[in-house]
Amino acid sequence: MRLDASLDALLADALASDYSESDATRNHGKFSVVFVAVAATIVTLVLGMAIAETRLQATENTLTRNALVDRVHAADKRVQVLEATVLTAQRDLLDAEQATLAGTSLGAQARERLLRLRAATGQAEVTGGGVSVTLDDAQVDSLTDVTNQPGKVIDRDLQMVVNGLWQAGATNIAINGRRLTPTSAIRSAGSAILVNYRPLSPPYVVVAVGPDPNQIAGLFRENAAGLLLEQLEAQYGVIWELQTIGEVTLPAAGTTTTTSKDTP
Repeated sequence: MRLDASLDALLADALASDYSESDATRNHGKFSVVFVAVAATIVTLVLGMAIAETRLQATENTLTRNALVDRVHAADKRVQVLEATVLTAQRDLLDAEQATLAGTSLGAQARERLLRLRAATGQAEVTGGGVSVTLDDAQVDSLTDVTNQPGKVIDRDLQMVVNGLWQAGATNIAINGRRLTPTSAIRSAGSAILVNYRPLSPPYVVVAVGPDPNQIAGLFRENAAGLLLEQLEAQYGVIWELQTIGEVTLPAAGTTTTTSKDTP
């Protein structure tokens, strides 16, 4: 074999090897591009499906919430109608009792006892000198987590205030116009405070009627309830105010028409 022929063969083999490696590199590069494109398409599809499902779930949650709100409003309206019916029946009963018992002295005495009992049990409105204790949540900025707010008024705070007013000499009490009776309950349901199983919103105005409003206010400041409110104000910023009222009318249980005349 001639020398130049051998060199030509070696050169041809080297070039063929280089071309083969170059083709392999090109093919690998094309495969990588295709793989990335397919992966990106799959990720886009998955994200699109997730976003669509999230929006659908959000829409369903909104519809469910709106339906629940509508049901609550409808139930509240039914309760208001029933309360009005009960109030009308109570007034009719009082009128019938007055007509029946007014004819004799014994009947008049019995009627007076019934009126006192109804007032004491919250079944009749009562008017007299009063004291009001107003409680409100501490002021917070918009970034504060209200679910973990230590300055939020809770049911135990209202329970303590009511017990403190009873202890100070109050004879009748209402919270935000809701008259308390011997069977009344003050409790929480989630973040709401229920009085007589009805949710109330702050500020909470506790109005008490008693024989001597000034004495009630003084004793309240000195008992455990007053000291608790001072501590809540100092440590957590709870807002509260105690004041006497010249004359206040507390509604019968089942109504919310509290009226008052402030002391000059």
